[in-house]
Amino acid sequence: MRAVLGVAVDDGEISAVLVDADVPALGPFDSQRWAASDADDTTAAAVGAVAAMTERAERAGLAIGRIGLVADPAVVDAVREAATVEVTPADVDATRLAYLANAPELAETPVLAVHTRSGGAETVSVVDVPAGSVLAAVTPEGDELVGYADLLPDAMDEAVARAGRSPQALVFLDLRPGDAGPARELATVLGVPFVTPHGVPWHRATGAALVAARQDAPPPVPGGGNNRGRIAALVGVLVVLLAILGAGLAVAIGGAGESRENEPAVVFDERPVPTSAPPASAGTATPEAAPCASEEPDAPQIRPASWPARASDPDTGPAPTPTPAPTAPCP
Repeated sequence: MRAVLGVAVDDGEISAVLVDADVPALGPFDSQRWAASDADDTTAAAVGAVAAMTERAERAGLAIGRIGLVADPAVVDAVREAATVEVTPADVDATRLAYLANAPELAETPVLAVHTRSGGAETVSVVDVPAGSVLAAVTPEGDELVGYADLLPDAMDEAVARAGRSPQALVFLDLRPGDAGPARELATVLGVPFVTPHGVPWHRATGAALVAARQDAPPPVPGGGNNRGRIAALVGVLVVLLAILGAGLAVAIGGAGESRENEPAVVFDERPVPTSAPPASAGTATPEAAPCASEEPDAPQIRPASWPARASDPDTGPAPTPTPAPTAPCP
């Protein structure tokens, strides 16, 4: 787990969140807000916010690795002096794009129509989230007293025309009470859904934490962009391993399939073995008696182990009848 602190200072309000940089899609797992009235109070409140969130993380057994901060340079310098870890300043546009890129509700809508507030003015934009760029932004000429509700449709049409891209969803990042009506009306004009991602009130602080987390992100694996090549290489290695394992199993189990060139072949001759004994050579002993036949007519004849495995063709000429030797009675 990589705990990162994000802090945003805007319009006299300070918001702070803790984010797990390893699973940014989950959003903040802890969040707080503080109010500040003037410049001095804002600086002190920002430093106090960092100290309070650090203490909350320590109580949970977590160590903050980095701080992302959206604030003016004076506040950034004050927080750096008080903090014990690296502080990364973040631009407000970068934090918004980082937040949108990690919102799971917007994963299928890469081009968005976005409504934001800053310094009392409202702005409509068309952004390309995967590219991390603002394609067009229009701030209508209005104010909080007169209102922007009637001006937003025309301003959004102009932003879409400048961007040359049609949005796929509408997001109000700086929600306020009463925004539901104008948001639905603008979504109807654009013909897209109105989406409110999780953690919108802390989107700038969350984005600041994600921008800071990129500084400590693991380096990319060389050639990591070529996923298809890596997959093909892994498949090739797997095929080779399976071939080797298959050959080993064939040797271990199917040894009979091997060629044994150095061993003599054994041929079984199924022709009937002649019943007459081969002619005796001069000076040889009296031939042995034939083994006793089994009393069962279908029982196989038993051959002595000394009989040859192959039998030659019997002599076609008349064979002399040998004198039978006396035999012992069969049991």
